[in-house]
Amino acid sequence: MSEDQSSEPSAVAEGSGANGTAQRTKGVDSARRALQILLQFTESTPELTLENVLDAHGISVPSAYRYISLLREMDLIEEREKGRFVLSPQVLKLAHAAEATFDYQALAQPFLDRLAEQTGESALYLRRVNDSAVCIAIAESDHPISISFRPGQPLPLHSGAAAKLLLSALSPSKLNQYLQRVGPTMSKQARKRLESDLDAIRDSGYAESAGEVDQGVWASAAAIRSQGSVVGAVTVVAPAYRLDEAHRAQIIESVRGVANELQRAFNSRALE
Repeated sequence: MSEDQSSEPSAVAEGSGANGTAQRTKGVDSARRALQILLQFTESTPELTLENVLDAHGISVPSAYRYISLLREMDLIEEREKGRFVLSPQVLKLAHAAEATFDYQALAQPFLDRLAEQTGESALYLRRVNDSAVCIAIAESDHPISISFRPGQPLPLHSGAAAKLLLSALSPSKLNQYLQRVGPTMSKQARKRLESDLDAIRDSGYAESAGEVDQGVWASAAAIRSQGSVVGAVTVVAPAYRLDEAHRAQIIESVRGVANELQRAFNSRALE
């Protein structure tokens, strides 16, 4: 009997056992092991080595190479450097397909409409897509202003209240990778200031900015969490010249309130 066969018990294909746990499908031990290796990749573990695979699964070196080769053949992982493997861009198709089953725009729009009405300013819902912040939905005020964030338009994660909220949610390793990629466009002083901002934003789940994306535009943003992870940010943008202290305070309160309501809606939807 091979290592693959002996390491996996046989079971029926469907249903649950007497104790309520899902039973294993027969004859797919190798496929199961390959998928288990694929699922080792997480936000906090964006790359794996052969040693990681061996430690996690207790298999031989030839077996580990065979599973890794299969995942590479299917273009699900790639070798970034000698002996270090990462997910390939092909996996993004799966992520986008999963997101397509959850219509964030349709769910967020009524909340944004109400937020724009409450504040008299434009309200947006943003999500992170790879290295960009993307506007998913927008509710324009009766006197809209010209802003860079438009539906579907990707913009950097390190500028603007909502974008920096999304950036602050990255794991330390992913954040460092992002900062390395944008490093040539950012001075050491700017990076240090950004990292300080992100620490405060991460703790509070709230951010403000002034003129970071569009000159003369102030923004207030609050994070949206679903199942424990930041899935987006609600923001209100307004020209600084027409904001007094009382209006700013009212916008901040409204943004936080609507963000909490939308978060509850997202979590309720996820449980359906």
